[in-house]
Amino acid sequence: MSSAPSPSLVLFARGVIARLALWETLTLAVQESWGGPGAKEKRTWMAGVVVDMFEEKQSKTNSASSSNVDSRVEPEDIEDTLLQIMADEFEVHVEDGSAETLGKDIVQLWDAIINSASPSSTTITHSEGEKKVQEWESRVESAKGRKIQAHYQEAVEEDGDWEDDDSEGDDEDGDHPMDEDEVPHLIDSNRGQRKPEVDEDGFTLVSSRRKR
Repeated sequence: MSSAPSPSLVLFARGVIARLALWETLTLAVQESWGGPGAKEKRTWMAGVVVDMFEEKQSKTNSASSSNVDSRVEPEDIEDTLLQIMADEFEVHVEDGSAETLGKDIVQLWDAIINSASPSSTTITHSEGEKKVQEWESRVESAKGRKIQAHYQEAVEEDGDWEDDDSEGDDEDGDHPMDEDEVPHLIDSNRGQRKPEVDEDGFTLVSSRRKR
């Protein structure tokens, strides 16, 4: 039977949950149900995945006899994990740099809450981490009920020109479909929920969501 998590780990988990709730990209995905009817549960599961990354790394370090064992989860590790989950579970590719910022914030929180217990730690304190968690939770509470506006833009052709209903085309060779492997910035790639629009030249207009 596993032992109960330490108060510090519980505090860290609270911080991760709050920080993810402040991530507008994820909030929009949950709001628009890009991850399906269980989108909110996926967000909670997502926080658990992040916390487990740190807990497992710490456990391996404590049980290892070598002092050369890498005991640190890097911001890039968090960023990559979040981006992968967003793509797999919400069918959204995030390219606005927000996951990078999120990764740095979470690693800094871990350092403040967990690593501050180390005698060698002199620049961060547990109380600073606790204040940060409380700040994030307060912001989450204040933001309840607010909806994030999704911005819709038409697809961009390969030459960079915008296509709309009033455009005049001289191409007589037919359609030029988009590469299905290329998902635009913050696009909801679950396109089956919306009926595609076709302009007078036969181009399919794909709506995408972009974060300003």
